[in-house]
Amino acid sequence: MSDILGIMTHRIGHPGSFARHAKSALAEKFSGILVYTPNDVNLTTRKITGYVYRGGTWARQTLPYPKINMDIGFYSGSQSTRATYIKKASSFPFTGYGLGNKIRIQKHLVASPVLKPYLLPTEPVKDASNFILFVKKYKSVMLKPINGWGGRDIVRVTLDNGQYKVQQNHEQTQLMSAAGIRSLISKALGKERQLMQQWIDIRNKQGIVFDIRALMLKKSEGNWQTTGIAVREARRGKITSNLKSGGHAYEADSYLKKEFGDEKGETLAKSIRELAEYIPDFTEKSYRSRLCELGIDLAVDTNGKLWLLEINIKPGKKIMRELYGFKVWEQTLHTHFQYARSLLPKTK
Repeated sequence: MSDILGIMTHRIGHPGSFARHAKSALAEKFSGILVYTPNDVNLTTRKITGYVYRGGTWARQTLPYPKINMDIGFYSGSQSTRATYIKKASSFPFTGYGLGNKIRIQKHLVASPVLKPYLLPTEPVKDASNFILFVKKYKSVMLKPINGWGGRDIVRVTLDNGQYKVQQNHEQTQLMSAAGIRSLISKALGKERQLMQQWIDIRNKQGIVFDIRALMLKKSEGNWQTTGIAVREARRGKITSNLKSGGHAYEADSYLKKEFGDEKGETLAKSIRELAEYIPDFTEKSYRSRLCELGIDLAVDTNGKLWLLEINIKPGKKIMRELYGFKVWEQTLHTHFQYARSLLPKTK
């Protein structure tokens, strides 16, 4: 079988929407791509029925496992379980593997003496009682889905003069009693598992929330490269700075100098670069697993303290287009395909 690149995703819709992936794969001398979902994989016959792009056309076909696969999907529920199961099959190699939920990632990161000082107190939510105790301890807390992405369903809960203030991205702040909080937690846990994390004030001088995203990509030689470091500034009034919800990207060094002065801004920028360069190798060693790209989210609070918020294995790259332009963004997308090509078994 010729070298076809497998691409696993959560939903296909129209296969033509994967034209950019096909173009990048062909540029790296793959003969085509096979796009499929976890449900299209037959682990018994070791075959996949998906959409194949070869010779300029799409066709639904059944093929043996490709020699290398990329996972670009965002899964939930039973599809997530199946995707994890597929990626554990030794005969089915991927460019990168998962890290588990946010609590599992936190356990790995906190084991590093280098990273521990930058991590926020974070715990799983067992029930409303342990959530309320956590809020009493830290006064202001973020409630997040344990498998969340894209800033969705994040709630901030603050204890103020015996009342709980509840803030979500698209809504006015609500005042709640302890009974209201119990109901909120029960509802959230009914949807999916949750974590709680100490809230820190990461607003700039104008009172707007911002954080920093470092994009790390693995090159075809197998070494990691800092592809871009950018500040993501939220829309006014939002509690998360995700670009999808209308945020803006800015060049990190100049933004930090403007906020904290030249000397402090430069020190922060240097620390961010050092952390971003340390994390990929540490994470691969800690998990004993292969990664191909990482989005590292950091933040600086109003006191100028740097925090590591989280790491993502499938980071969005819109920030690259907004900050560095279309050409750089295209190259960023293409890097993954170059790495995939480097993982193919060498022909004698």
